[in-house]
Amino acid sequence: MATNSKQQKRAKRAATKAKQNRMVRSGQAVKASTGESASVEQVFNKAMESGSYDSLFEKMKQAQEDGLVPMISVFLVDPLLALVLKGHKEEHATDYIVLVFTAYRAWLDGADKDTTMAWLESDEFQDAYITASEVVARQQQQQKQFG
Repeated sequence: MATNSKQQKRAKRAATKAKQNRMVRSGQAVKASTGESASVEQVFNKAMESGSYDSLFEKMKQAQEDGLVPMISVFLVDPLLALVLKGHKEEHATDYIVLVFTAYRAWLDGADKDTTMAWLESDEFQDAYITASEVVARQQQQQKQFG
C-alpha cells in the first residue's frame, strides 16, 4: 500500500489530469475499456435530468454534518459511481467524480466550478477522500467476508 503522501500526490495528479482532459475533450464521446458506451458526461447529464442525484445529495448533505469523510463515503457507495467505474477508464471516472461534486456544491451552496475545483484539490479534501476510500474498501471487504 502506498504511503499517504504518495496517495495524495496521485490524487492531485488525477484531479489535474481530469481537468486537462475535460478541456481537451469538451464533450466528445468517451470510448470505454469495453467498447463504445455513453460518455461520463452523458451518464451525468441523464442522471441530473432524471433527478437521480436528489437523494444522493440529501444523504451527502446529512453526512457532511459529521465531516468530509462521511460525506465522501456516501458518494463512494453510490450505485451510479459503481457503474461508471466499471464501464470507463480511470481518468474518465475521475471526470465523472468531478462533475458530481461540482453539481453537489452548486446544489448545496451555489459554488461555481472554480471554487469547487479549488475545494477538490485542497489538501483537506484529498486527505478526506483517501480516508473515505480506505473506510469504504474495508467495509466492502468485511461485507464480502461475512455477507
